[in-house]
Amino acid sequence: MSGLTAVAVRQIRTRPSRLLLTGCTLLVTAFFLAGSAVFTATLKRQVTDELSPVAEGTDVVVAADGTGDGESADAGRLLDDARLKRLRALDGVSEVQPVATGSVLVKGAGRSPYPLVGTALSGTQSVVRVLRGTLPHGPGEVALTSALGDRPGLHVGSRITVVAETQGAPRPLTVTVSAVVQAPAALGAALLTTPVDARSWLHTRGWQQALVRGDGRPATQVLSEVRAALGARLTARTGAELRAGEGGNSWIGTLSALLTAFVVVALLAGAVIVSTTYRVLLVRDQRRLALLRCVGARPGQVLRSVLAQAAFSGLVAGVLGALAAVGCAAAVTAAARLGSPAVPVPSLLGCVLVSVLTSVAAAAPAARAAARIPPVAALSTAAVRDVPDRIGRTRAVTGWLCLTGASLCAAAATGGGDVAVIGAVASGTAAFGGLLTLGPALVRRTAAAGRRPVRAAAGLAGTLALRNLSRAARRTAACAVVLSLGLTMVSTVLVTLASVQHGMDRRLAHRDPVDAVVAVPPTGRSVLTPAVVDAVRDLPETAAVVTVAKADGEATGARGRHQEGDIHGIDPSAVPALLGRHSGQLRPGRAALSATMATALGTRAGERISLRTPDASFSVRVSMIHPDTSEALGDVALLPQDFAHLAPNSPTRALYITAVDRSDPASLRAPLDTALPLDPSLHLSYPGEERRSTQQSIDRLRLLALGLVSLTILVALVGVAVTLTLSVTERTGENGVLRAIGMTGSGLRSVLAWEAALVGLYAAVPGLALGIAYGLLLFGALPDLGSATIPYGQLILTLLAAPALALAASVLPASRSASVSPMLDLRTE
Repeated sequence: MSGLTAVAVRQIRTRPSRLLLTGCTLLVTAFFLAGSAVFTATLKRQVTDELSPVAEGTDVVVAADGTGDGESADAGRLLDDARLKRLRALDGVSEVQPVATGSVLVKGAGRSPYPLVGTALSGTQSVVRVLRGTLPHGPGEVALTSALGDRPGLHVGSRITVVAETQGAPRPLTVTVSAVVQAPAALGAALLTTPVDARSWLHTRGWQQALVRGDGRPATQVLSEVRAALGARLTARTGAELRAGEGGNSWIGTLSALLTAFVVVALLAGAVIVSTTYRVLLVRDQRRLALLRCVGARPGQVLRSVLAQAAFSGLVAGVLGALAAVGCAAAVTAAARLGSPAVPVPSLLGCVLVSVLTSVAAAAPAARAAARIPPVAALSTAAVRDVPDRIGRTRAVTGWLCLTGASLCAAAATGGGDVAVIGAVASGTAAFGGLLTLGPALVRRTAAAGRRPVRAAAGLAGTLALRNLSRAARRTAACAVVLSLGLTMVSTVLVTLASVQHGMDRRLAHRDPVDAVVAVPPTGRSVLTPAVVDAVRDLPETAAVVTVAKADGEATGARGRHQEGDIHGIDPSAVPALLGRHSGQLRPGRAALSATMATALGTRAGERISLRTPDASFSVRVSMIHPDTSEALGDVALLPQDFAHLAPNSPTRALYITAVDRSDPASLRAPLDTALPLDPSLHLSYPGEERRSTQQSIDRLRLLALGLVSLTILVALVGVAVTLTLSVTERTGENGVLRAIGMTGSGLRSVLAWEAALVGLYAAVPGLALGIAYGLLLFGALPDLGSATIPYGQLILTLLAAPALALAASVLPASRSASVSPMLDLRTE
């Protein structure tokens, strides 16, 4: 170790506050960087180990190409018993488990079909774990996955009725729930049973899959033998290949990239704070460094000494951040009962290295300035001065070029699509480069403009705070720009997601302005008999029920054009929103046409068209043309009395239902399950739940995005605390004079509080303005969502929160400023 390096280490040991000031920001960013690596590794292991649909004990999976229907032309492709026998006879195969799959309806669980899987439920090839009860072992027993077994009425010991989706009449079957199991996410809400029972209930002549376990030979060798024995009509893959392909690695990689991107932004923001801190510490160390030059230290040695301190600071911050990330991950996984976290040692070492390199890069400008300090500076006894904040001509030109580039990129981003995203990112980068470059000048001018309002609002404390900020303009600008960056990202997320939510709600409400839709196939028998419709209409949970009858027909326009399409008989008076903005325009003798049908016929609203079915013909006038997304209206919509002229015997094919409690669209599920027959031809959808699910998804996305962009705000707040701490340390003499002439400790705390609040306000105004602009640009890249929405309430809260958070960051520095006595404050170094 060289002499200057030893001096640098000794100085860190004697004055650890320097290490704290420079390393605190890096510690926060290193913690999140290491945390993202540990989180990604743990999640990847969890998905691979527990969510894969193939057990580790399965070496080869043989899949059939058939549909599973015994009467299908593809039935010969199913795995029959002869093929299973051939597999079991292969050398190197110790176990073969057949798998039968299909879909069933479950009485009491809605009308959505659920997977029925007959597979190995125990042994090395099982992918389930019993939560309650015992695994099926006798005829007529099923196990429910936890996603289905947690629903009311479906518990261990329940007797439930299921209907398999097979050709022909429905075949109800009563079975017993023997267990609730934890199963792979790929199965979702499903019923599991033995392969023999599943095949019997589904009435198939073969098996959809076979799980093959070898006797210890390599899986690739077993795979070759299986393919040679079965031929090319069946698909065979190794279990390891399926586990890797279906373990969710693609979306994990996307999530990892997203986390890394936000952490990198926070890391760059931290580097700005650290660089400013080093510049301030350099001014305080000017005389000490000049003395080193006097005793023979060369500029290169001084440079290396400063960089050594930076590297040590980054090393300590990186190690502590990585250890803290592992500790937090261990606590979270233990609370969630997920075992120990995955610790990717190479990635964590990389995080430490990134912390060291970031610290060295941030300290490089200060180190170069330190190397240029002349020895004669040791003779100076002047008080510590602030870092020079003149921007110079070159810096001014660079700043204005950045702002000009930001404007040009923003203008180019108005075209939408991927260009808008790229343009918005490029514009934001250039804009903050310009703000950072021109920051000192902007701070001084803003301080000059706000002197009178601040004096009127805050008195002497505000005036002193504003003077202190403008006196250290470069440091104030760096801290404010980082905070403004975080607030811009927050407001961009708020504007974009609010616009997306409003657009999706509007689209879903226009497509299906009801809460539930019951439909049957357009041909064949219909189970929606008048008795069933009356039962649904009489439910206390239903507010309105609109019936739809359908018939195939042909329309002829006034210009002789013909077009086949489906004709709907519907009375939307109970739910006028089905007509959209054309509410009330469907009257007797009038028809509503879809946009596609109107274009095909060359017909406009007000013209007459002729409709023809195999039973009759009818002439009507077009009263409205609706978008193709209005599924309830079809190609041509008529009132029921007009539709009766064309197809008098057409049964009801769909029901459009609204709930009494529209805030809880799920309230219709259980009543409809009771009123509707258990028939596989019924198809139920719940647009109300889809709208609510969309809103919940956007809310979760908003929380995730705000959590990620908050990294930058957290780093900025640490920077505010560090900046104010440096300000307190620099102004020890000044604070002593103020205390000596009568200012109390609370007065000094008020000065620091006003400094923090003004920094927060200075950062919030441009941050929110830029966030709104970039949010609108990003929303413009999303097609067909209508006009943008600005969440004024959320943005006002953000504007108020910025000074409040900065004020919270000033608590410790303000306490330090007011905690020492006036005589000690008057002491100079």
